[in-house]
Parts: sequence; C-alpha cells; structure tokens
Amino acid sequence: WRKVFGDNVGVEYEGNCESFEKGKKIIVSTTFTTAKCLDKAESMIVDEVHHAFGDARYEEILVNLEPRFLIGFTALLPSYKKYLIDPRLIKLLGQPEYLVYDFKSLTKIDPSFKLPKAIADIFDSEFNNLEDSVYEAFFKGLIKGNKETIKFLELTFYTYGKEAFCESYRRLIGK
Repeated sequence: WRKVFGDNVGVEYEGNCESFEKGKKIIVSTTFTTAKCLDKAESMIVDEVHHAFGDARYEEILVNLEPRFLIGFTALLPSYKKYLIDPRLIKLLGQPEYLVYDFKSLTKIDPSFKLPKAIADIFDSEFNNLEDSVYEAFFKGLIKGNKETIKFLELTFYTYGKEAFCESYRRLIGK
C-alpha cells in the first residue's frame, strides 16, 4: 500500500491508534482496532470476511462504523453463510454482490497462475507428479465428460484422497 499511496498509509494492530490520530487516509488494521480508534469509517476492506457473517461482534462493529463502501475478501465463503448477513448491514449498504473467481477463471486471466495444493494440508502429504497433474486438470476444467460424474470424482479426490478417487473411478468406468 505504501508503494502506491506513500506516507498516507498507516499500520495499526493490538489497539494502537497512532495512524488514526495522525489522520492517515489508508490504515491497515484489524476490525476491532478500527472500532476502538474510529467512530465512523468512509470505506472498509475486510480480509477473511467469512468471519463477519453470523458473528455478532463483527456485525456490530461494521454497523456502528457505518461505512459507505465495504469490500470483503475470503478464500472460502460457505454458501449458508451468505444468508447470515446482518439485516442492518443490508439496510446500510444494500444487498451484497458476490463475485466468485474459481481456479479455471484465474488461469484464463493469468496462464502462469499456480494452483494451491490444498490437499497437502488436509492429508499432510505431498502430491506425486501424477496426483499433481490430476489436481490441476480438475481445477482448470480440463477434464471433459458428464458434469455430475466429473464433480463427484473431483470432490472425492480432494476430500478423501487418491485411493478413494481410484476406487470411485473404477466403479464408474463404463457409466
């Protein structure tokens, strides 16, 4: 942020208000520190916004700060959480607009985009080359066929691993 906006950027955490008091135009901070240091906020960008859906503490802060603009980012917003948004926020800001970028879209925007290897976190093991290529093929949308079958195999692969995927694949051959 400082590379773009220079000295007008502050960083505050753990309840420090110095950047707010100095009148910095852009302040990188936690939601809770912002609420401690400000009565109102013109605009807010909230990272990991899925925590704000259905959490009374976050919702109360966002409503009280009365931002005119609110942008939220998250890597994962479970669909049920879309319905947990506080009605006061909808009244204040209007109906939210959800923009979704999947791995296929990101690859079209930037062909050099490297897919995250989430399954390694789940199973705590590294992919071999074949698993790596299957994973990338699924998320880039390169595997063709019946959409329901492909989705089932994809979910099986990254939820339960390669053994379950291979077993399911063997059962589906010819269907």
